[in-house]
Amino acid sequence: MLFFGDPATARIATVGLNPSDQEYTDGNGELLTRSRQRFATLDSFGAIHRSDLNDGQCDEAIQWMREYFDPGKPVYRWFGPLQRVVDGLGASLSDGTAAHLDLVQEATDPTWSALGRIDGTEQRRLLEQDLPFLEWQIRTFPMRAVICAGKTVSAHLQHRLDVHIDETGTLALIRWWVGSASVAGRRVGFAGWNIPLQRATGLGAAGERELGMLLRQKLGN
Repeated sequence: MLFFGDPATARIATVGLNPSDQEYTDGNGELLTRSRQRFATLDSFGAIHRSDLNDGQCDEAIQWMREYFDPGKPVYRWFGPLQRVVDGLGASLSDGTAAHLDLVQEATDPTWSALGRIDGTEQRRLLEQDLPFLEWQIRTFPMRAVICAGKTVSAHLQHRLDVHIDETGTLALIRWWVGSASVAGRRVGFAGWNIPLQRATGLGAAGERELGMLLRQKLGN
């Protein structure tokens, strides 16, 4: 999954660790189909390998990614808290003013954190393979702010893009930070926080929007 939404129109990009395998399967491991399907799959095209796909099929698969947040689409529940933060930032995942990216574009089973405990070598290999693509996206697309959803994402992007931290603070159990970097000759605001919003943060829905409004004020957007 290269992106969620359209980074070409987004002025804000949120960044997570990696996609969930439940973007493609249900809780029983069955492939999502028809109205529940979120992305094009090899089965959609009657293909066995990615290398079998033609240019038209690849374009169609990318269009699924661009339209992920379109009204009526079955957006994965993980995005709920993040959408509320983005709302507070004055943007929206559903109208194209925000998009979502990941450090690693491949879904993993087990989850990313469990993979780190089981096979740190594989986790490092995936990061080495995929981080350059994320950096290319941030340098190429005209977003004005990048929001790092968690400690690991924050650490990697601060390091790779030489982000200068301007301010830190707390909101409930969240420790947030804001900063900026020069990216492809333009100033880009960066912000993030320490723990996944799906954990106990003490925020609730109203607090997630408040976090977004706080970061918007600090970023000057």
